[in-house]
Amino acid sequence: MLEKEKFNGRVLIFPLLEIELLKINVNLKKADVLVYTSVYALEKMTMEVKNFEKPVFAVGQRCNELLKEIGVTNTLIFSNVEQLFTRLKNHCSNKKPLVYYLRGSEISYDLKAELLKHNISCEEYVVYKQKRSFQQEQLDKILGRKNLKGIALFSEKSVDSLLKSSAGQNLEKTFFCFSKKIENRLKSVLDGNIRCKTIQEPMISDMVNMIVKEYSRNYILK
Repeated sequence: MLEKEKFNGRVLIFPLLEIELLKINVNLKKADVLVYTSVYALEKMTMEVKNFEKPVFAVGQRCNELLKEIGVTNTLIFSNVEQLFTRLKNHCSNKKPLVYYLRGSEISYDLKAELLKHNISCEEYVVYKQKRSFQQEQLDKILGRKNLKGIALFSEKSVDSLLKSSAGQNLEKTFFCFSKKIENRLKSVLDGNIRCKTIQEPMISDMVNMIVKEYSRNYILK
């Protein structure tokens, strides 16, 4: 959360996407390794993962916090999926484990394909999907605010949703990006003529600190 004594601006929380957990049951007994690149997939499987005694590879601060909360200690946590893949590939180099990859309906990195290139068995299960969660007039009203100075984005999918729904709107704002991929996605669509500030590691606390340092009295769209 933003500390009141440090941040004098106002924050508007406006979700661009809604998470829908899918009705799917996954038996983890055959898996030798579990992989989560999103906390939403992990939230779908918390009871099953709690009793899983083999390695769990995961990406991000939120996955790390949730795994600790449910008492899972056999974890390896990474900043991004590329780092996870490199470590997982090494982990499997002298073995023939079966990897279960639980994920959302859309991904930016095809982990299963990369694993199969190295003859690592992988079964993937789509356990949630993302869908638009707002009315167009609501977004238009927010983007039309003269005192809206910054927009915080936490996924490439959010970027796509925002840009698709903001045609004709003034997007001369500062974009706070949760990863370099998000920044690159923005610049690829907006011709690079935008102001982006991006954290080095995908940590919520780092994102908050970056925004706090940037503004004193402005609105941030998250």
